[in-house]
Formats: sequence, structure tokens, C-alpha cells
Amino acid sequence: MSLIILLVTLVCYQCIGVRLMKFIDSLQTALRGLKTNKTRSALTMLGIIIGIASVVMIISLGQSAQNLIVGQIVSMGSNTIFIEPGTWDPKGGGQGMMQGMIEEMEITTLKYKDALAIEKDPNIELAAPVVFGVARAVYQSVDEKITFMGVTPSFLEINTVYLAVGRGITEADVKSRAKVAVLGFKIKEDLFGEQDPLGKTIRLKKTNLRVVGVAQEQGTQMFLNLDEVVYTPLFTAQKFLMGVDHVRWIMAKAISEEKIDAAVENIRLILRERHNIYNPENDLSKDDFKVMSQKETAEILITVTNVFTIFLSCVAAIALLVGGIGIMNIMLVSVTERTREIGLRKAVGARKKDILEQFLIESVVLTVVGGIIGIIFGILGSYLGYVVLNNLLDVGWNFSISLPAVGLAFGMAFIIGLIFGIYPARKAARLSPIEALRYE
Repeated sequence: MSLIILLVTLVCYQCIGVRLMKFIDSLQTALRGLKTNKTRSALTMLGIIIGIASVVMIISLGQSAQNLIVGQIVSMGSNTIFIEPGTWDPKGGGQGMMQGMIEEMEITTLKYKDALAIEKDPNIELAAPVVFGVARAVYQSVDEKITFMGVTPSFLEINTVYLAVGRGITEADVKSRAKVAVLGFKIKEDLFGEQDPLGKTIRLKKTNLRVVGVAQEQGTQMFLNLDEVVYTPLFTAQKFLMGVDHVRWIMAKAISEEKIDAAVENIRLILRERHNIYNPENDLSKDDFKVMSQKETAEILITVTNVFTIFLSCVAAIALLVGGIGIMNIMLVSVTERTREIGLRKAVGARKKDILEQFLIESVVLTVVGGIIGIIFGILGSYLGYVVLNNLLDVGWNFSISLPAVGLAFGMAFIIGLIFGIYPARKAARLSPIEALRYE
């Protein structure tokens, strides 16, 4: 019995060895064929290189965007809840994102007292109404475009705005409509340089504000650079800077992450009662407000980035398809040019299988080599995108390479080589040796 097993093993090893040697011979023959026409081979690979590089770069940048979004949301705390004006429409209502944002800016249903009512809920620790706008901040001869935010002390606490010098916005400032301001770190540097800003006066929209504090450097949260923000008391911003009596949104902080779902439901009930909305069936499209937890916000933004990534990847895949068709055309030309070579190989004993294998290997080698080069260019392009976006947007964009994307790109290159190489390879294998030797 042991002798039979040994003989079977030896036969298997011999068969594998013979097959491996034939494959190596076919590979060497294919490589020689490609080296003979280096320029044509390089041009043939160009479509694959562009397609693979595009897929790798797009998926990697999409992954980086998702990481950035998640990081921005996590930085604000996992138990934060956002309340915005406007009707909840999960299908988007056929409206563009920009149009929806403009319409939301015109809705005046959220009020300061809504935030007070929300803060009384036992599941809520803090609630902070917010208004914001854009203006020119002027100090002496220095003029800077800034974002101002009308806030309450709760906002500074929820967003952990620590002060470098001076004090923050107080409840007394809000109720008395005090004309005071707390400067973001960069705004202080831009307006005052090395001077002490405390007690000095800046002008926003013809309103003079006394600087009472400077925030510590914070960076970007939710794509807003907090170092470039001027904080003012909520009622001051409403009356003197904007001329409104509503708020743009309300930030609420649940007492714990476990209480978020209960807090969200209670907020909806509170606002429906205050806004006289009869909605026993809990149909969110009937509300004039939207309540979203950090988790829901993250899911929505990640879904958006996924859709864009998939769409752009499909566009990039078209380049792969074009590259595959180019490889098939070039291989067909190669079969025509090498008809006599094919006839000679068949005349000396090469089988259809050997010819088929040779041309398939040539096609796969072209796509795999092009895929490897494309992956390298895709990684370089992703890094260049990281450098450009990080410098332009200043949002802490991280360099990220998606290993599944690299593996997918390499696999696509191999499959394309097989698919678009089969027809030319079969055409070469079916050539009659006599007709091939007569071919001029």
C-alpha cells in the first residue's frame, strides 16, 4: 500500500513538474513577443494604467473622506444631538442639497425657548441654541472676513471651547444683549498680532464689540474652523448683527450615550407640542424640524460619500473597459502579424493548447504589469490629493490607502487580461499550420 502511494506521489510530482516547465516555456515565449514590440506594449497598457490608477485613487480618497467625517463627528462627542429647522425627507424630495440648505435658512420655527424646553428633559444635560453668519471684522486698519456665532454658555461647554485668556460668554451677557465677543485663536492673531486684545473694540456689521476673551486653538470641527470664529451672545447676534428672533439650530447633549434614543424621541414630542404639530403616528415628514444624533449624522454623511465613491469608481471602470478593448485589438493585430510564427510553431509540434496559452499569457502579462504600474500611480495620486486637500481645506485630511481597493484593482487587471485575451488567443490557436506558413 505504501509503495502504491509513493508511486502515485511520484507520478503527480512529475506531471506537475512537466506542466510547470511548459508554463514557464509559454511565459518566456510570451515575454519575448512583448519585448519585440515594446512601444506597442507600453501604449496597450496605458488604458489599464489609467483605469487602475483612477480606481485606486478614487476609492482611497473616498476612504479618507469617510475617516475625516467620522473623526470630525467623534471629536464633538458621541452623545451630541442636532436639531435643525425643516421637514425630514429621507428621499430628498428631488431637491438639490444646496437648494435644501437655502430653504432651511429661511425657516424660522426654532426659537430660544425651544432650547430651554429641551434642556428641561431629564435625558438632556445641556441644550445650546445657535445663530451664525459671515461678516467683516475690523480693528483699526485690519479687516478680516470671519464667521460669527451667536451662542450661549452651553454651546461653549458642549464644544469644549477652552479659553486662552479672558472669560467666555455668560448668561448675563446673553440676557442683557451685551456687545462683547470671544475671539477664535486665529482671528486674534490676524487682528491683533502680538497685542493684548482684551478690552479692545472690534466692529462687526457697524456694531462695536468689546473683546472679553480669546479661545484656545481648536482646529476644525464639522468642517468649520473654530479658530476663525468670533463668538457673541445669542441675543446680541440676533438683534444687532442679523435682525432675527429665531435660531439656526440647537445642539443638545444627552446625559449619556445610552440615553440618546430616548432623548431624541422626547425632543420630538417637546417640539411637536410647542409648535402645535399633531403627529400621533410619528411621521417625521409632518414635523417642521429634524432631530439627528451623531450616529445618524455620521451614517448620512458616510452614505453620501459612498454614493459619490461608487459613482466615480464606475466612471473610472469605463477606462478599464476601454483599456481591455484596446488590449484585445492589439492582440488581434499581433495574431495577424505573427501568423507565420504560429504556423511554424504548429509545424514543429505545438498544440492548439500551447498557442492558446501563449497568447493568453501575453494578454494577462500586459494587464497585470499595467495594473501594478497603475496601482503605484494610484497611490502616488492619493498622496498628492492628500497634500493638496490638507493644505487647501485645512481640515486634517489623513492619507489613507484602501488595501481592498488595491487587491480589487489587481484582480480586475487579471480578469480583464483573461476576458479580452480569450478571443485573440482562440483565433491564433485555430489557425491552420499550412495556411499560416503560406501567409505573407
